[in-house]
Amino acid sequence: MTIGNIASKKERKSRRNKPVDENAPLLPKRQEDVGFEEFNGASFTGVVFNLSTTIVGAGIMALPAIMKVLGLVLGVALIIFMAFLTEASIEMLLRFSRVGKSASYGGLMGDAFGKTGTIMLQVAVLIN
Repeated sequence: MTIGNIASKKERKSRRNKPVDENAPLLPKRQEDVGFEEFNGASFTGVVFNLSTTIVGAGIMALPAIMKVLGLVLGVALIIFMAFLTEASIEMLLRFSRVGKSASYGGLMGDAFGKTGTIMLQVAVLIN
């Protein structure tokens, strides 16, 4: 005795009207099955866009809290002061990355502070 009629079972199809293999694994078993052999990393514009949206998004979310806690005058003054600090830190990062021939922020921290600096950078990224 069976619960359902096996013969009348419909074949499942995907959204694009292709037959679906229900026994196929969701993830590939080998890296070669994925097809990323020719991928060499993100483009420069992609990296800049991703980093910019992350930084701007976090900054925009913090602005109302700054204004609420400090008030209008001190809030605006702090925002301007932080803009100058950000510009100075970016200038220093660029200057020292050219001198040390570092290609990444982690490499720059390693050049400046050794293994301890690299570890502290990773901890800061994890906390953030």
